[in-house]
Amino acid sequence: MTQQDNSNKYKPVFSKANMPLTMQYLGGKSRIVDNIFDSIKQSFPEVNTFVDLFSGSGVVAYQASHLGYRVIANDIQPYSACILRSLLKKTSDNMRPLILRLEKITNSELFSKNREEYLQDFLVEDDFFNKAFEENFNWKEYEYFCNNTVLIDGTRAEANRLSKEKPWTLFLAYYRNTYFGVRQCAELDFLKELSFELSENIRDQLDACIISVMTDCVSSTTHLAQYLKPSSEKSAYNLLKKRKKSLINETIKRLNSISSKPFIQDADVYNLDFRQALKILPQYKDMIIYADPPYFKEHYSRYYHVLDTYIIYDYPELTFNKVLGKTTVGRYREGRLVSPFGKRSTAKSAFEVLLKQSISKRAKLVISYACSSIVDLSFFKELSETYKIPLIIDEFNLVHTGQGQSRHKSVTEYLLKFDIK
Repeated sequence: MTQQDNSNKYKPVFSKANMPLTMQYLGGKSRIVDNIFDSIKQSFPEVNTFVDLFSGSGVVAYQASHLGYRVIANDIQPYSACILRSLLKKTSDNMRPLILRLEKITNSELFSKNREEYLQDFLVEDDFFNKAFEENFNWKEYEYFCNNTVLIDGTRAEANRLSKEKPWTLFLAYYRNTYFGVRQCAELDFLKELSFELSENIRDQLDACIISVMTDCVSSTTHLAQYLKPSSEKSAYNLLKKRKKSLINETIKRLNSISSKPFIQDADVYNLDFRQALKILPQYKDMIIYADPPYFKEHYSRYYHVLDTYIIYDYPELTFNKVLGKTTVGRYREGRLVSPFGKRSTAKSAFEVLLKQSISKRAKLVISYACSSIVDLSFFKELSETYKIPLIIDEFNLVHTGQGQSRHKSVTEYLLKFDIK
């Protein structure tokens, strides 16, 4: 077993500008993706097939594709699988007609059909947009408007009724003046309706671009676990500025970016639990399994539940706070995915399954992990000794922001390289 500090040896050169679809993503590897591949090449130069088992925003898989690896990417979250298909699979259809269609959309179209009942809310919001930076703007009026927005309670019965009687109004009914503004919610509902008129390939491209836009334009901090409220003059101005941004215009920019992205080679994309993905994984010679599982107790399905809801568009039942006697503040969907890596009681056995499956595939295993209160570094050393697999440990020192707060935290990210023969 060897351990080395590569925090100064490897210098990041990967740029988000190279990514056609960027995301605000917790635990994203854009800062150290080049470090990761330098380390992998140093230890396993013969590898030519790269399996990204928890692919998330797709940064690592996308870089692997550009470095010439045969890529297999997997993630259990529906929104992530959509992003991966857009980044890693060939775009066979021309997107120009879609872009031209989006450029011509009017407010009348956005608030047509069942969405028309929300037109009055949009007109009020639009008036706030126009007055926001006038000298006598009263931000308290905007606070009142947002706090008194009537939203669906999210019971199963109410969700079923809305789905049948008011199709293509999910975001307006569930989320206006929370994670997104009124017009933005109408844009999301309109775009989802429009997507079903498109080929499956183009629909994937459109949905992926929208997911990217949602993470940038959300009325939140660095994730979508809880939305911001206009609780002060400054926060009201900031929210109005964010909500005035057109999601459609931002989507057009990303569609243009996707259209011009260089294509390297087609990848395989799975949308499976990691155990299922490992089970069906082909056994290639010189293969590496790269695993970047969650390393904190809060699950990704909580942070990105709104993105999954957009992809699935299923009018979900919402979680209920029994103490407060109402829908939870974050308006989370029921039945969210829970990772075994996020719980102390199950994480160690999950890592052992991961190692055993890698051994059965005769694949190198590389785990990217910031050892936390769930699993510490000594556990991986014990695994190495138990299974008699050589372990090489690299480490990178990072500074993480405090999820929208001013505090910063130093974190050591480990690259745990199991040299399976």
